[in-house]
Amino acid sequence: MPTSRAATPPLEERVRAELKLIRSNVVGVHGSLVATSDGFLVAHDVPDLEPTEIAALVATTRALATRTTSAAGRGEFREALARGSQGYLAAYAAGTNAIVAVIGTNELNVGMLHFQTREIIERIAANSPEFRKWPSGGSASQAGSHPAGGRAPSAVTKAPSAPPLPRRRPLRRPPAEPPAG
Repeated sequence: MPTSRAATPPLEERVRAELKLIRSNVVGVHGSLVATSDGFLVAHDVPDLEPTEIAALVATTRALATRTTSAAGRGEFREALARGSQGYLAAYAAGTNAIVAVIGTNELNVGMLHFQTREIIERIAANSPEFRKWPSGGSASQAGSHPAGGRAPSAVTKAPSAPPLPRRRPLRRPPAEPPAG
């Protein structure tokens, strides 16, 4: 008699379960989401905000932070933290194809967030190769969730290494005028 194997839950459910762990393990977490590097929402645990907009902005945050980290000679991007008057937004690289955003209140202990989420981010990153297929193979609930009105690029590829930033030109000052006499 063949043994039956339990079916693996869909990607969205697996990722959402990891996001719920973040909220339950860290005091002050309001919600979290996972997005592809090009802004598609994969899954979220954000109760009262528009997750597709946040997904697009967090992907932009990752792109900018990746470029800045590289330009500063600090290696590969891992995380970025923003603090606002109402709390925090932490963005973590999850492999090469995804980013995890955690939204926190002012009561968030950022050190505890980093400590508690490290393994969760690694597990989400393990699913990262599946995110490459997300725009064309995502669930029906994802249709139209891309910030560009649901238009997906034909293929999601890793961005080529960015060229170095140009050097700053020296400041040109106008010639000094002779003293009035």
